[in-house]
Amino acid sequence: MIEDGARAPVECVVCTDYVPPFDQWIALLKYGNHHGMARFLGHWLGITVLESGMDLPDVLVPVPMSPDKLRRRGYNQTALIARHVGLHIQRPVKTDWLLKTEGLGAQATLGREDRLLNLQGAFRAKIGIPENLRVGLVDDVITTGATIQSCAAALRKAGAISIVTMAVCRTPE
Repeated sequence: MIEDGARAPVECVVCTDYVPPFDQWIALLKYGNHHGMARFLGHWLGITVLESGMDLPDVLVPVPMSPDKLRRRGYNQTALIARHVGLHIQRPVKTDWLLKTEGLGAQATLGREDRLLNLQGAFRAKIGIPENLRVGLVDDVITTGATIQSCAAALRKAGAISIVTMAVCRTPE
């Protein structure tokens, strides 16, 4: 469980820790332009979600990238993973329901408190998304939970009744 700072904890399903070889697989997708890894990782995450016994969400929403980073990379690896999770668990994926603002510094070098501060107000949900849906928030790696907290708060503000998080990896404690 991850506390989202809003109304309730966010249920979380993760495949494994962010250790070799899994960290290398994520890096191949994220930085090496190996889109085939998204199919593998998404399928694996889909299996993990189904085996977890969690109530499946109504819709999947990938954690977004800033528009600038998306332009530079050319794709959002989390959206690619989400698409394959959606195919596996038979749920639609909405890549435009959550937006990240420009101008935030990179999270990778920050500690938990700084990550939380850096992400305050960093995400906003699209206006007009249906209310009372159970949303599955998809991420590649969960480090401190700060990104998930910020995304969940934006989705709850827009009317999501509950949030579940699905991630391929988490950094070990």
